[in-house]
Amino acid sequence: MLLQPFLGALMVERRLSWAVAPALAAVVLVFLVREPLTVLARQRWVWRNRHLESDVARRYLWVEFALLAAAGVALLAVWPLPMMAMLGGGAAVLTVLAVYMTVKNRQRSLWLQALSAAGLSASGLAACLAVEPSIPRWAWWFWALHGAHFLGTILVVHARLEARIAARKPESADAAAFLALRREAALLSGALVLAAVSIAARHPWYAAALLVSEAAHLYDLGIMSTPEALATPMMTVGKRALAVSLAFTVLAVLGSY
Repeated sequence: MLLQPFLGALMVERRLSWAVAPALAAVVLVFLVREPLTVLARQRWVWRNRHLESDVARRYLWVEFALLAAAGVALLAVWPLPMMAMLGGGAAVLTVLAVYMTVKNRQRSLWLQALSAAGLSASGLAACLAVEPSIPRWAWWFWALHGAHFLGTILVVHARLEARIAARKPESADAAAFLALRREAALLSGALVLAAVSIAARHPWYAAALLVSEAAHLYDLGIMSTPEALATPMMTVGKRALAVSLAFTVLAVLGSY
């Protein structure tokens, strides 16, 4: 979710500049600071006793903040200030929100996952600004498509986890939660299929990307509760999802040329 849009956008641009390095560093560092911030937040508001990992988290956080500040100073030379404020401010808000929700043990909240998918997909916008002075129109399409694809993937993953829980407790509320989540994921996939059909004439590659993505999601949702599907190792599921995601990005890149 973080690196594919960034690298895909550079493939569309077909050029590099020195600013790509600090842009990539900033994108990765904004993601990495969540972990030490979460540890320190738990130490401050959750844990009663001092944990040794808090000292380690504090050291990592200082290093990451220093590197992030250096990357930000370098990017000020090429990024327009409004774009810097938009991307940086959005990243800061999402980071604080993610840390808060994790401390509250609500990190699996679907709306938080949806916001995270949109935020991480915005790395493609950062890649564009590293090589040109403004964000081209195709980059907004690229961002929206990746956000939609990753949201669908998140819903399918959540549904699979709920299916495994429901299989152990078929009469519990977990079974109802699985059915509700699978329905939501199917509705999203259906809406994206309709969106793909509606743009097929003008943007055939984008439509193909959505259709490949949602065909895989709908297939997974259809077989999810079968014994064979439930027995599939999560590593295998992850590799399959990654292959679909890479195919999606390639098709989106072709549609952005």
